[in-house]
Amino acid sequence: MEPSERRIRRTVRRLPAGVRRELLELLASSPEVRADAIRQLHERSETEDLAEVLIDLEAEPILRLGVMDALKDSATRGR
Repeated sequence: MEPSERRIRRTVRRLPAGVRRELLELLASSPEVRADAIRQLHERSETEDLAEVLIDLEAEPILRLGVMDALKDSATRGR
């Protein structure tokens, strides 16, 4: 597993269920919406890690789709 993939999994795992749902919504949005969200998250120190994860996901579309699937799965399980 690549370092970026480990960081992504670790970061997503820490997110509360509501935030994971919002993340899924964001990942399913247009590239322009995702870019704006990344910019906003990167501007705040408390969300900079999440911005870095989103940047990694933008660079690896297949991984982004995998994370979306995992988020969908966790949403249906109620976790």
